Amino acid sequence: MTKSEQQKAKEKLDAIFSKYIRWSHADDKGYCSCFTCGKVKHVKKIQNGHFIPRNILITRFDENNCRPQCVGCNMFGNGKFVDFRENLVKELGEDKVKEMEASRFQMVKLDVHWYNEKIAHYKELVKELEHRKG
Repeated sequence: MTKSEQQKAKEKLDAIFSKYIRWSHADDKGYCSCFTCGKVKHVKKIQNGHFIPRNILITRFDENNCRPQCVGCNMFGNGKFVDFRENLVKELGEDKVKEMEASRFQMVKLDVHWYNEKIAHYKELVKELEHRKG
């Protein structure tokens, strides 16, 4: 079975959005801290962690929902939900976090055009960040 254009676009956006999240939290040398444990890693060695899991489409590409996480916390620690939430509350406030949590029940359908617009947007942002920080 071949992938649809929409699935391909979603995968492209996943990749560039992940890069954006990592670079946007990096220092001038390309290093950032894991949001949940504090380990410092280069952007190429850290992942884009999600507070609300990626399978919830409405928050999958929400910048407030995503932060850099080390592999240990993101994959082996299943995202360290409790630590992630505590840190988000400190950063964004309880109301914003509750708003995100409530939004997970909303259904959304994103089309290829939406994905392509976001891909172009984040490509430009990553290019600027890499130039400035890399």
